[in-house]
Amino acid sequence: MAAVRPLRLDRRTGAGRTAALASRRRALLFALALVPTALSGCEDPSNRSLGRGDRLLATGRLEEAIAEYKLALRQAGESPEVTLRLGQAYAASGDVDETLRYLGALLAADSSYRYQVAAELGSVARDALARGARENMARALAPLEAWSIGLIPLDLQLALARYHRADGDYASALSLYLAVLADTSDLAPDVYYEIGRAYEELGGCRESVALYEAFLEEARRGSPETAGARWRLGNCLVTLADEEWSAGRPASALEKLERMIEIGEPQTLLDRAHFRRGELYLALGDPDAALAAYREVLRLNPNRSAPLVQQAEQRIRQIRFGHE
Repeated sequence: MAAVRPLRLDRRTGAGRTAALASRRRALLFALALVPTALSGCEDPSNRSLGRGDRLLATGRLEEAIAEYKLALRQAGESPEVTLRLGQAYAASGDVDETLRYLGALLAADSSYRYQVAAELGSVARDALARGARENMARALAPLEAWSIGLIPLDLQLALARYHRADGDYASALSLYLAVLADTSDLAPDVYYEIGRAYEELGGCRESVALYEAFLEEARRGSPETAGARWRLGNCLVTLADEEWSAGRPASALEKLERMIEIGEPQTLLDRAHFRRGELYLALGDPDAALAAYREVLRLNPNRSAPLVQQAEQRIRQIRFGHE
């Protein structure tokens, strides 16, 4: 049977016990001090890079922020949060190509970021427009235009429409113009003229007429576009009158020709308009009005050399002989 060891009492003095307690306390504090270090060692390295990048971006140190974000992207892989921050940093630097590289890819991959991406691309586009770099403005807005015109800031929709119009892309311009027209109640008269031009270029004379009329009603006298609007309005009215005549609607055709003659443009089509009026009045059973219209053809061609002169003279003889 094993011998029972007697209980040994601690015979250290009070000072010795205090020293022992202090030693244990130091050991505990040292262990606690190691906890943050251990925890930081478990933290995702990409989060540390992301945090540093955020602080640098906030203080305007863009190149350093971009470097940290790229490091975070290498560490975390294709992370939407990091991609967004990279796009934001490049947007702040005004680099359109790199902004599009990251934000365009993010928008294509994850539509939930569309409003954040739209805000950043809108900012880049606005800065480019302020510098007169209209092509860069259009490039910055291209992903939003492809996704939804509604994502393009309202103040940039008109600028982008004008860019497309100047580039000859009337279909894209018209889509943006119509968005502006729907969202804005107080438009400058010139915008009505521009929308009318876009419609006309796409074969929409019927829509153009109302827009040209609106422009002429609101535009100041001496506006550089007034003469062009009158010419285009008259030209469209002649085109529509021909369509109405072919469709068997003589009264509607006559109304359009009367308005064209009131405008007086295009002058080269006035004799044609009067001759067609004569034809319409005859069809409507008003030979006196027809006779006056044919005589206008002769008045506009005092040399009697225009192609319609002989036809007008023949109609006048027919009407007069018929009355005799």
